[in-house]
Amino acid sequence: MPLRQPKPPLAAGHARRVLFAPVPVAPTKPLTLSHVKGLLWSDLVHRATGLLHHVDLLHSWTVGVRNAQTLGFWNHLDRTRPGADYSTCDEEEIGALYVEYQRTRTAGDVSASDGALHPAGARILELWATRLRDMGIAEGGLRTPTEPPIGLDGLVAMLVDLRLAVDHRRWGGPVHLDATRAGMPLRPLVAADGTANYLASVLRELVPRVRAYDDVVLACDRDSLPDYILVRHVLRRLGARVGLIGLGRVRTAGTRGRIPSSRHGGWQGLTAADLAERHLDRVGPAVYRLGLRLYFTGTLGHGDGRPHRPDLLDRCMGRAARVLKEQGPRADTAEALRAHARPHAYVDPYRLTTALLAQHRKAGADSNLLDEVYL
Repeated sequence: MPLRQPKPPLAAGHARRVLFAPVPVAPTKPLTLSHVKGLLWSDLVHRATGLLHHVDLLHSWTVGVRNAQTLGFWNHLDRTRPGADYSTCDEEEIGALYVEYQRTRTAGDVSASDGALHPAGARILELWATRLRDMGIAEGGLRTPTEPPIGLDGLVAMLVDLRLAVDHRRWGGPVHLDATRAGMPLRPLVAADGTANYLASVLRELVPRVRAYDDVVLACDRDSLPDYILVRHVLRRLGARVGLIGLGRVRTAGTRGRIPSSRHGGWQGLTAADLAERHLDRVGPAVYRLGLRLYFTGTLGHGDGRPHRPDLLDRCMGRAARVLKEQGPRADTAEALRAHARPHAYVDPYRLTTALLAQHRKAGADSNLLDEVYL
């Protein structure tokens, strides 16, 4: 089933220019249930909002690939497995090596890397491309190396001029992002040894771009929310209108309290590959894509309070089949989308999905909405 190409906004006269920048995933492990949730939400935001506005999707190669944890992992592989062939590995095999690396990592792991794509990372991205295609999500810039439009020194100088950074590098110290005037704590940006963290990479991507857009929409998991609130503050100081979507991770059986990061493992049997193996051939591509979206947006919602339940996912696949079989006439899609965007520039996937199901129960779901957003 081919992926649909974005179409011009339905109401071009009211369209705004929107930059949508969800936090990228590092290519070091399988796509877990939490990753699947984030990717599906981002896909719905991008496609639904794109029917109202001119939306550019930003996938940051620097944040997703050229970060300390990823580069450190690749250097670790080169030291411990010189010359290893990863071309036949699956995601779980490489992910297991990453989990082991996290248990033993050292601060000097990044120094030997030039940031080039490692064979293990290339294999992960190749496998992810298949998972995304199964889910009906376009790759975007997933496998396209890019450079941020501003260097680290230029970013720091700009932030210092805005009184948003404290730079102690001339004395051998670090750089901190400073939003204390807004009641937020100092946040490290560059360590004393010159190593910049992922937040610096996020700002290098966004700061030079925001003035070209009417709105910026950020999306991240809730563990990253404090950092992205800082990013939002910086962009607003630059005059941008910024929306921020924070999503809870997917809680699995037996998980209590804070949901651990995927870097610690625990995702065996609970990955995008496992979802496809269980459902795709049985229900077919269209039902699979819609069923995943009904489950990860309409059933699990924004938060992390509801644990993953395979039986509910099975029900969503069944409901997706009925929705596709009993489609209604094409409706005023633009007006429906606007109703689920207010007061934001972006369309809320939870509100849109629950409304789609309510519409299906009454008169059949809007076939245009299904085609352009959910399939």
